[in-house]
Amino acid sequence: MSKAGALELASGVGGKIDKIQVLSAVDKYEKYHVCYGGEEKERKANYSDMVNKYYDLVTSFYEFGWGESFHFAPRWKGESLWESIKRHEHFLALQLGLKPGQKLCIVQ
Repeated sequence: MSKAGALELASGVGGKIDKIQVLSAVDKYEKYHVCYGGEEKERKANYSDMVNKYYDLVTSFYEFGWGESFHFAPRWKGESLWESIKRHEHFLALQLGLKPGQKLCIVQ
């Protein structure tokens, strides 16, 4: 990810990273990779941190683009992305027989 791209992402970021921390997270993540001067030994010793930084950044990116829903929905002509997701979520709730006030947690 380029530095400019990281800053663009930070302008509307969601997820676990505050927008002010996105650039720092990108820098730290890049330093684990050889093409940015990272060493294999350091990367292996810090896999947990590297993986957490990756998923924090990816979560922020997805929430920036799709909100809190990590799923997609077919869109009807003239329907916005948000309208399609809301309609699809209502359809799923109806199919599952969920009642008002009930919550659904999908774990994969």
